[in-house]
Amino acid sequence: MNDFAVPCLVIGARGMLGHDLCLALKDAGAKIVEMDIPEIDICNLSSVRAIFQKVRPRSVINVAAFTDVDGCETQTEAAFSVNAIGPENLAIVARGSGSYLVHISTDYVFDGSKKEPYKEDDPANPLGIYGKSKWEGEVRLRKTLLDNYCIIRTQWLYGANGKNFVDTIIRAAKRNKILKIVNDQLGSPTYTVDLAMAIVRLCQMQATGVFHVTNKGTTTWSDFAAKILEFVGLTNVKIENITTNQLGRAAPRPLYSVLDNTKFENLTSMKMPLWENAVEKYLSGRTV
Repeated sequence: MNDFAVPCLVIGARGMLGHDLCLALKDAGAKIVEMDIPEIDICNLSSVRAIFQKVRPRSVINVAAFTDVDGCETQTEAAFSVNAIGPENLAIVARGSGSYLVHISTDYVFDGSKKEPYKEDDPANPLGIYGKSKWEGEVRLRKTLLDNYCIIRTQWLYGANGKNFVDTIIRAAKRNKILKIVNDQLGSPTYTVDLAMAIVRLCQMQATGVFHVTNKGTTTWSDFAAKILEFVGLTNVKIENITTNQLGRAAPRPLYSVLDNTKFENLTSMKMPLWENAVEKYLSGRTV
């Protein structure tokens, strides 16, 4: 099936999710144009306009973001420039050209106080600069574009083409017999290949509005780590549970940020794989 509004411009194409998304789009038969820094600067409206005039995209997928959660706390201006002004610039130009805009957002727009899976219309209350900048990006995009957009919130991403928790745990386990891992944050690890396929489906349907998309199931970082070690046979490594406060990171994290996929599943009839199955699939083709 090839129901894409093409050409499709992918921004952030060389990132972890962007790489897998471009592969999935090509597999689905979409004609795509891949861009990243330095070809486009989404923080600069003139740069965005120039690219749109050159490519004339009918659909745009923005995967670009300032994702260093702790770094955002000290680089506030850069975080808001990329995560808030960037999406607004894309929305301004997309509105003028009639392009369909897909934007990737995050579970960090929530504060984690709900204690049950977050739905798309639950009130946002981001705790740190990263979440606040991403939420501001959503707000600006929606105010500017009004419709013909799709915002996809996801979380805990890992994939073969970027720094990720899975690879980090395996490398650490080869050097240490005890790993201290946070056990009071709950979420859904999400494989970028699975997320990419979900994004493709939403693009094919020209879905509009806000959607939550993650792998199914819920876990903690420590249990996630234990499953990783089990799959790769490093079961002699001990995991010591610690709290988020004990970890002492610069940015606050939502302790519960599980996202409800029901809206996505009902629209697409697509079921996301269980997180355990997804990480096993990732590791089956990975040498770390």
